[in-house]
Amino acid sequence: MIKESAVVVAVQGDEVTVEAAVKTTCSTCQAQSECGTGAISRAMSPRTQRLTLHSPVPCHVGQLVTIGVPEAGIMSASAWLYVVPLVVLLTSAIIFDALLPVAGFVNELWTLACSAIITFITFVVISGFLKRADTTKYKPVILTAISHSTAPER
Repeated sequence: MIKESAVVVAVQGDEVTVEAAVKTTCSTCQAQSECGTGAISRAMSPRTQRLTLHSPVPCHVGQLVTIGVPEAGIMSASAWLYVVPLVVLLTSAIIFDALLPVAGFVNELWTLACSAIITFITFVVISGFLKRADTTKYKPVILTAISHSTAPER
């Protein structure tokens, strides 16, 4: 279970909205002042993320909670969203590279275009599948509520 601290910003029945600071590794990197990626990360990334969760423990606004995301869910979603499209891209490129010249399309751009289209379709199908799949293994859960704590001022 990957754990993160968050602050309760709203409570409605057993539904709790929490806000967690988005952390990047750029802030701890020694080359952050010379790195373009770090500058883009600071400029483009959101500072906080809000999630609405079902809470098994009573919470109040301003309370600090620990949320957890199952590692198995992150690993399987990552494999579906990154590894499978990459394999489809490579496989389709090999297949189209062999078949398209036979059909008279000798330019490699045809192979690239067809492979990109197949990969995009694969990504859309997988994304739709993951949205409809059993979401309990992908959802964060509130693990503990730290009593009588409030969020630090921002």
